[in-house]
Amino acid sequence: MPNMKKLAKPYEKKAIDALKVFVSKKSVYDPSSIEEGAPYGKGVKSALDYLAKLGRDFGFHVDTCDGYVTEITCGEEGPIIGVYGHADVVPATGKWSTKDPFKAEIVGEKKDAKMIARGTSDDKGPVMAAFYAMKLLKDNGLVKGYRIRLCAGGDEERGSSCLKHYFEDLHKEHCALGFTPDADFPLIYAEKGMVKRCFLKKQVDLSPIIGMDGGVVSNAVNDKLVVTLPLDEKFEKAFIEAKIDGEVRKETGFMIAIFRGKTAHGSTPELGKNAALEAFSFLGSYYHIDFLSNLAKALSDPNGKSFGGDSLSPELGLSTFNYGIVSYESNRKNLSISVDYRYGEKADPEAALNALQDATKMDVHCEGYVAPLLFDKKSPLVSTLMKSYRHMTHRFFDKPMAIGGGTYAKEAKNCVAYGSAFKGHPGDIHSPNEYIYIEDFLKQIPLYADAIASLGKVASK
Repeated sequence: MPNMKKLAKPYEKKAIDALKVFVSKKSVYDPSSIEEGAPYGKGVKSALDYLAKLGRDFGFHVDTCDGYVTEITCGEEGPIIGVYGHADVVPATGKWSTKDPFKAEIVGEKKDAKMIARGTSDDKGPVMAAFYAMKLLKDNGLVKGYRIRLCAGGDEERGSSCLKHYFEDLHKEHCALGFTPDADFPLIYAEKGMVKRCFLKKQVDLSPIIGMDGGVVSNAVNDKLVVTLPLDEKFEKAFIEAKIDGEVRKETGFMIAIFRGKTAHGSTPELGKNAALEAFSFLGSYYHIDFLSNLAKALSDPNGKSFGGDSLSPELGLSTFNYGIVSYESNRKNLSISVDYRYGEKADPEAALNALQDATKMDVHCEGYVAPLLFDKKSPLVSTLMKSYRHMTHRFFDKPMAIGGGTYAKEAKNCVAYGSAFKGHPGDIHSPNEYIYIEDFLKQIPLYADAIASLGKVASK
């Protein structure tokens, strides 16, 4: 195998510049700007279009797939080595140290230098690294006997309808072997099962509460809940005495109470602080609303122990429950809470959701389940990628991992999550000040090039 690290050097500056442009595209789902060719809105389209233009400029075959996926292909014949990443991002909520979360800023020097912007780690940095890995292989005549297909989707953060359209509606070919650069190194051989578009809903009178609104996506911990209330001179004092993180604002004829928490990825809710749950507890106590007090208790444990929905599996560990989006309208008396439930290979998801429904006295609405993913650690796919990782990093004792997060590996056959985060450099995805170390980004290019070429050899035998 050629020296990929040496071959990658000429591409480093161009890759960094391209990533700066890529993250500047505000590719957050925007229903107000959906149109033909832009099923997720103009922001997502701008990111997918930018990648498509780069692909055409470099002589790759490009298919924009009705605006759902940008597909970039290299090679004339042979089995497909697939790389599946995403260009959409979650909203840039919370307090950032930079002026604009969608304008890349590089801070620090040498090994400490990192690029801060939404999408740098999840997943635009890894997608761009894989793109330049493709270019490296193409320019050096190393794509022989196989094809490379890089697919950047536009809806991974909301459930991956992009790849569903790609495979089921457009009938695109699945890869022979592949990976998604949307998790951690060295490799993810197992992923928890997940629910599809799941909500707790109930017609309930929460008087005197006028409205509640908070959270941006179901797969991130709710870090802000805005509650509209009637004017009450005693409320602010009780709010302060309870040491609530937030503020109370008096308006004409009503007041606004803002409850703040700390966001985290939906697969690790224990790392965040859910603003909605704190609000339920305080409001239930202050207004003597037993329903809210009971709800706060039932949802208090991130593993589901508080309502008897917890489970423990040998490979994938404890179940997790995250409640990301909350809304309530007093005129309609509709309360809605999104549920991000993740579970291991031994769990009974239906029983867990039934327990959740019974404990909360709310109705569970769920579109379905995505089963856990498990690969044999000795399979050609896993063993080849691990060999490439160890060869390129010299981290010979790192082992494949199981995670709670869900990736495109569940949507694309013959695929596992492979990087891109190195140990100790999580990137703070879905959080303020998301980042990628420049050194890590540049390491990913030759590493992915070596992995793709190695998979190509195995698949073409």
